[in-house]
Amino acid sequence: MSKKIAVGILGGTGYGAGELLRFFAFHPQAEVVSVVSSSQAGTAVADAHPHLRGIYNSSFDAELNLDALQSFEHAVVFAALPHGVTTGIVAKLLPELLSRKMKLIDLSGDFRLKDKNLREKFYPETAKCESLQSQFAYGLTELERESIAQAQAVSNPGCLATACILVAAPVVDSSFSGALIFDAKTGSSGAGRTAQDNFHHPKRNSNFSAYKMLSHRHEPEILQGLGDTHSERIKSAFVPHLIPSARGIFVSAYFELPSMMSTAELKQKYEDFYKDSPFVRIVGDSPELQAVLGSNFCDISVQCRGKQVVAMAALDNLGKGMASQAIQNMNCMFGLPETCGIWVPGMGPI
Repeated sequence: MSKKIAVGILGGTGYGAGELLRFFAFHPQAEVVSVVSSSQAGTAVADAHPHLRGIYNSSFDAELNLDALQSFEHAVVFAALPHGVTTGIVAKLLPELLSRKMKLIDLSGDFRLKDKNLREKFYPETAKCESLQSQFAYGLTELERESIAQAQAVSNPGCLATACILVAAPVVDSSFSGALIFDAKTGSSGAGRTAQDNFHHPKRNSNFSAYKMLSHRHEPEILQGLGDTHSERIKSAFVPHLIPSARGIFVSAYFELPSMMSTAELKQKYEDFYKDSPFVRIVGDSPELQAVLGSNFCDISVQCRGKQVVAMAALDNLGKGMASQAIQNMNCMFGLPETCGIWVPGMGPI
């Protein structure tokens, strides 16, 4: 069976691109035809991603091969570029893609926040291209399927935001008001491939610390995803922590319900909410990172004591928090089953 969807990837040397390539090796309907790296053009893709040796024998392109993309029935470009860099490139590229009936999925944070003032505060580099923002649907598939299916351009959610929104959405609806505390732990790959002091192995190994307390750019995204962009009802506190692991996110959310509920009743509420979401699994006890690493699954567990709730979520920041979620969005955009090409289990013991 010939594949129908051509895939182009910008920012080909990063972790996000490497994970996109790994998942696309399994996809029955999509084929990667152009991987762009301006710094490593002409070198082998597998040199930057050794785990893909023997899977991809192509080299990085200096620029997107639009003719190769055009040769397929459908085409989509994934922008796996750093925050701030994406905006300028997409401003030039998007009109060309749309004129060729190609779609775009952006993995950076440049187009996530709808509120202009919040973008200027948390993503100041994006203010220069205000007209682009309205063209992007927000890509949290479980909550935004209809808009994603109709979109020509999608902004993929942040990894921490994905976990936090999914763990709270079944109960934090328009009637919810009060405190909502997110205690988040994240692996080092979430910071990207470029070395940073806090993510340097000698600093990270056998260590544990918090960062960007109450000031992380994913907090306004979480509030937006939960329908309270300006924190009029939800009094959130979001504190991310660095764990000595390369991959994985574990979030514990603490809040109170308006009335008493048993754990069994609350669990059923979550199961009903996600009954049509194959990648959200409601589990007993605590979720485990090993169960989701390398996959597109988000495992969620809830515990209730009267009105008091602890809701927990685990996912892979490079998978459901980034690349495989982007492919889930792609599937939705092209009318494919959401599971197509990404229905793979976690890696278990690692």
